[in-house]
Amino acid sequence: MDEASYSGMIIRDLPPSGDLEQQAQRYTSALLQWRAWLEELAAVFAQFAPGPDADAEETRRLRERAVAPLVTLVAERTGAGELWRAACVDALMWYLESTGMSPLEAEDLADEVVDSQFESWIAPDAEAVGRAGQAIGEHGA
Repeated sequence: MDEASYSGMIIRDLPPSGDLEQQAQRYTSALLQWRAWLEELAAVFAQFAPGPDADAEETRRLRERAVAPLVTLVAERTGAGELWRAACVDALMWYLESTGMSPLEAEDLADEVVDSQFESWIAPDAEAVGRAGQAIGEHGA
C-alpha cells in the first residue's frame, strides 16, 4: 500500500481548500505533517539501529524491541482507524529494511506479522504487540 492510501490518517487538521493562498496553506500543512511523521519514524529507527559490528543475534533483538514503539506510534498517529494496519506494515517494512533486511523479505515479514497479530479498527493490546515483536525477533533465528 502506498503512502497516499493512508496519508489522510497521518496528516490531520488541514485547513479547508479555497482560494490559492488557502490551498498553499493546506499543502504546506500537509507537507509539514508528513515530514513530522517521517522524523518520528526516523527517531525510532535510529534508537533501534544495529551498529556496524552487530551480529545477527543483536540485530534480531533490536528488531524485536523496535516493534512496540513503532506499532504504538502508528496506532496513536492513525487512531487505529480504517487503514492503520497498512501504515503499520509500511513502518515495520521500512524499519526492517533499514536494519539490512532485503525489501522483499521485509515486506513479507511485516505483512505476515500485521495480518496475523493485529485487527482492523482496533488498537493492539500489549499482548498482541509482544507477539508481533517476538515473531519479528525470531525471524531468521
